[in-house]
Amino acid sequence: MSINSNNPVVEQPSNFEKRVLRALLVLAVLAIFLLPAFNANAFSDEAGIQASSVEPGTAFNEAKRGEMFFFAWPYEGKRTAAALDGEWEFYWNALLGPDDFRSSAATLPEPQMVSVPGPWTDYMLKDAGEPVPHEGYATFRLRVYLDETLTRDRQTLGIYPKSIASSYRIWINGSHKGGNGIVGNDRSGEEPGSFPKTIYFEPQVGWNEIIIQISNFSQRNAGIWQSIEFGTAEAISWIRVARVAAQVFIVGIFFVMGLYYLFVYFNRRQELSALLFGLLCLSVGVRTIVLGESTALFLLPGLPWEWAVKTEYLSISMTALTLLLFVHREYPQESFSWAPRIGGAVLLGCMILVLALPARVYTHYLTAFIWGVLLPVLLYAIYIYGLSAIRRRKGSLTNAVGFLFFTVFALNDMLFYSGFLATDDLLSIGLFAFLLTQALNLSARFSRAMLETERLTAELQETNRSLERTVEERTFSLRESNDKLQKAYERMAEMEQFRLRLLSNISHELKTPITSIKGFAKALRDAVITSEAPKYANRIYERSLLLERLIYDLIELTKLETKQAQFHMMETSPITYFKELFVKYEWELLEKGIHSQIVLPQEQNADKRYIVLIDRIRIEQVLANLVSNAIRHTPSGGTVSLVLRLEEPGEAADGSGCAIVTVKDTGTGIDPQMHRVIFERFGQAVQPPGAEHRGTGLGLAICKEIVHYHEGKIWVESEPGAGSEFSFYLPMDSKRKG
Repeated sequence: MSINSNNPVVEQPSNFEKRVLRALLVLAVLAIFLLPAFNANAFSDEAGIQASSVEPGTAFNEAKRGEMFFFAWPYEGKRTAAALDGEWEFYWNALLGPDDFRSSAATLPEPQMVSVPGPWTDYMLKDAGEPVPHEGYATFRLRVYLDETLTRDRQTLGIYPKSIASSYRIWINGSHKGGNGIVGNDRSGEEPGSFPKTIYFEPQVGWNEIIIQISNFSQRNAGIWQSIEFGTAEAISWIRVARVAAQVFIVGIFFVMGLYYLFVYFNRRQELSALLFGLLCLSVGVRTIVLGESTALFLLPGLPWEWAVKTEYLSISMTALTLLLFVHREYPQESFSWAPRIGGAVLLGCMILVLALPARVYTHYLTAFIWGVLLPVLLYAIYIYGLSAIRRRKGSLTNAVGFLFFTVFALNDMLFYSGFLATDDLLSIGLFAFLLTQALNLSARFSRAMLETERLTAELQETNRSLERTVEERTFSLRESNDKLQKAYERMAEMEQFRLRLLSNISHELKTPITSIKGFAKALRDAVITSEAPKYANRIYERSLLLERLIYDLIELTKLETKQAQFHMMETSPITYFKELFVKYEWELLEKGIHSQIVLPQEQNADKRYIVLIDRIRIEQVLANLVSNAIRHTPSGGTVSLVLRLEEPGEAADGSGCAIVTVKDTGTGIDPQMHRVIFERFGQAVQPPGAEHRGTGLGLAICKEIVHYHEGKIWVESEPGAGSEFSFYLPMDSKRKG
């Protein structure tokens, strides 16, 4: 171990040497901001890929809308695995099992698509518009499609969920495959458990379902915050064994070197630096063995989870404390006397808090601890090593280079545990590099003659590396600027595509009212309507108003989706209103050669007792769209039924009910898999052969937004070849007396 406290200053630093120190400090600061650029896991917000549109032999490496397709393994080799990254279905505050997903979809909450991996605190609750809290429980679901070529040999497959906090249960294809800890819906019902496990299952041709129930009431991290790896059983086993072996190897080196330096100290008590560096090696070794592959929990399954977390945080504090004392001991002339006293008091206070408080409290302050305590210690050490290198202390340049590697990996860990990088825990690698530099200095003490030559060579290499880093830095800056320009171009292209789609949507949505106006006008012109001409002229005027309103709604589609569009609500008697509305579209159905059927409630007094609070024009827009879709999918001679049904509340209700409007046709029908898709933006069912108009998939999305604004719901019941039945309900209240 090099003891440099008595090494004299060779000469005062020159301007060039001062610039080298500043360059080292700038590199350390830039690393904080440049490391996040390597986190390139961005997922598309577009709809998931349909199985029918995927060509055989293709594999997709990202999940879309809760689905992932494998028609061929995306990586070659028997010891590689794919990451189940992308969009998963997310059900907050719901612990759902396979039986729940086999039941009727109407009983399930609507899933939210979220990006995995990542802590669920990064998600936004779409209904509440606020981030998901740390504590709670949820269900994640992913469906993986496997081509028959991948399951032909019926080989066992496996997944490797490395980091899921804090407890979880996994089902694959309806079979419970274990988990970690005990999942609960409150703090008392949960038992945390967090160490990597390999899970194996027998695949089936086609869809394979993965359901993960997760609860967290014990710590800051929550959810699936590292990738779940997927592959053959051989590959998953190999990955797990190889990583555990690598971790044991690195930890073994740390413990051996730590014990070695402790023995050096016990044999020569003057070597206090040896004691501090030995404790530093042991601290990082302990931290490494309880993180990553969590070898300590694997070897000691009886170790309580709470104490494993405390060990992790205590080892971090111990690492920072021994590093601070070690640097001060090695370079006392460059150090400040108050730094180890203040830093030691703060770090010891943090260790006492970790011992006294539960993990669910102190883990929430990890970010503040990283940037408020660890980062100042790291910057202080960088300053000391840089200044000592400028002053040419013996072995200082080698130490500075080694510590530079340590700094890069330490910054990686800080950004990783703060949620800014999706890499992994790599501090042990940085310390390994730092340890090697210390070993070099130790050997240099026994060969003074070689030390000067090695020092000069190391300085020259460091200068060259600094120049190379500067060139690489500038090259990276140019690449980053080019990437920004490319992204800006892509955003402009997306805006242009949206404009074109909006124009296409306008032509789709305006066709129905224009057709009605043309029909009424033609009837008046051809004298088909004589005695009721004023009545139909009034209908033309009403359709013109609807046409004007449709134009405005399409232009303001974004406002409609974000609940910012204007609605003119008024109390309306449901039977009277919908009877008039149904009659409007009866002639349009007859003109197309389609039989019409109007069904209204038989109770005469219902219309006097109940009202609906609606925007009359927008509800007509919904019905017009549903009738138009029914006409387009129903052949001549078919039947379209317009039905109004009033459901009164039970005796224990608060006096409210609902009005249900149904448009039922005898047309081509819709595949059940498309029932949810057709209500999304640009989602549409398969068009009938020879259809004159193919929709853009915007009409039903508009209907859905309008009905939701009225606090109602819209749905479809349909089977291919059996027609379709679109329904929506509106809340109905009793009329106020007096």
